[in-house]
Amino acid sequence: MVWNREIAGSFVAFLMVICLLLLVVKRRQLEKGSSYFIAALTILTFIEIFCTVQRFFDKTFNSSILYVIGINFFVFLLFLLYFQSILLSKKLKKINFSLIVLFLLNYLVSAMVFENFFTIFPFFSYFLEVVLLSGSIFLVMSQTFNSDKILGLGHYFPFWVCISLLVTYLGVLPLLVISYTATNLINLNIFFVLLFLVNVAGYTILLLGILKAKRDI
Repeated sequence: MVWNREIAGSFVAFLMVICLLLLVVKRRQLEKGSSYFIAALTILTFIEIFCTVQRFFDKTFNSSILYVIGINFFVFLLFLLYFQSILLSKKLKKINFSLIVLFLLNYLVSAMVFENFFTIFPFFSYFLEVVLLSGSIFLVMSQTFNSDKILGLGHYFPFWVCISLLVTYLGVLPLLVISYTATNLINLNIFFVLLFLVNVAGYTILLLGILKAKRDI
């Protein structure tokens, strides 16, 4: 059986649109800095919808440049800025700012060093970005579990964002490692099925977090 990427992509895009609409509706009930996250999800949703439509009409469509610029740069940067805005401790803010600087340096150097950076998905650069994003998430989680926010954890939106991003991006990373280093060890259909499941899990968690979110718990 051949996995239908267009149908799967459409379902993920549908989940993303629902999340985005609910975020806009409930934005006043979210923590400060939520505009960064809403902007990131807007870009993500647009790219996912655009690529799904393009693949429907052109099976050979190369989406690398959209992912490399739109997601690997703008979306990840907005995620880091979002976490920067909700950190309270000066020490944690400085550490996160350092992560942002490293992120920018990584992207700039990779763009200059790798000849096909914008046309072939830059795995190594992406791997470093996920590591830096995970570091930023760790800072937010550390702050959360050492504050009174833990008493209302289920209603604290940044907590759900952290879990959603960890599931989505750390979940995708092993699949990319396998596909990048041992393409013959994983069937293409299985790869896309697992990728689909990871994305559905990540956005379902985000959707749940949006529905439960309350400010100043």
